[in-house]
Amino acid sequence: MMITYLFPSTIVIGVLSIILFTEASMFALFTLLYPFLYLFDLYARHQRHKLAQPWSANDKVILITGASSGIGRSLAHVFSKQGSNLILCARREDYLINVANECRDHGATRVITVKCDVTNENDVSNLIKTVEDSFNKLDCVILNAGVTMGERFENIDYQIIKDIMDVNYFGSTNVAYKALNLLKKTKGSRIVVVDSLAGVIPLPLRSGYCGSKFALRGFFETLQIEVWEHEIFVIMTYPGIVATNINEARLGNNPIPLNMKGAMSGDECAKIIYKGVCRGDKEIVFTAEGKLGRLMEAVFPDAFSYLTRKFAWKAITADDAL
Repeated sequence: MMITYLFPSTIVIGVLSIILFTEASMFALFTLLYPFLYLFDLYARHQRHKLAQPWSANDKVILITGASSGIGRSLAHVFSKQGSNLILCARREDYLINVANECRDHGATRVITVKCDVTNENDVSNLIKTVEDSFNKLDCVILNAGVTMGERFENIDYQIIKDIMDVNYFGSTNVAYKALNLLKKTKGSRIVVVDSLAGVIPLPLRSGYCGSKFALRGFFETLQIEVWEHEIFVIMTYPGIVATNINEARLGNNPIPLNMKGAMSGDECAKIIYKGVCRGDKEIVFTAEGKLGRLMEAVFPDAFSYLTRKFAWKAITADDAL
């Protein structure tokens, strides 16, 4: 009797499992639920923004790494125009001093420069001590320091992969780790991560760079869960191709240059990031292609992989390097 009872139930469960867990059925279910998921996402975003706002950069204490050039320099300009107190750090002290003078001209309340290599434990400890001694609080840290590459993985010196991880990943997490106690002192403080579309979409000739940027995404998405109770907002930003000198400073032996067609200016990029910081956005994904690529990678992974293999080389490399 028991066997007779269990047998039909087993068949029903098996059939339902096949129906429910085939890719086509899952996609159909996703399509059916999409309107409700979209509305829930809007609700969750509204709740986050409600908790994160209002937030003005005026008189806020803002720490920016990699501030001597590129996106970091542009961000320093944007925040200085809002009357922020800036702590700018980078390895190139002469460049940093020039940026600091520009920020004072733009209206920054106070500007402090700190020569700092984010891969050096002592440098980072000194950086955070300078912030604490000068202001005894920190409203926003912008993790921007980074390096890139431009070679096939098989051709590159493996030490370069380690160097990229040291700067892009360990450098950023180290600054965040040492700054966390100061950030906890201020309700609504921000950790802003200048990641890259290369942290969402794989790009040829940038294996080490992509690896470091994907790692940043995983780490800081997790950190957001841990620090939410302190009302610290982690804001992930994924710029596309930006016209900065990071391409000129890429690591490797005769690295292949990046295709800069249609590149966004550093100033334009910084303005978009600034607005997202004030809103308290969870993430800022740049360009329509970037948004579409991220969606496709999640929903149609094989199609995304096929298109990446087919078109990514042209998108990533300059014409004269093909």
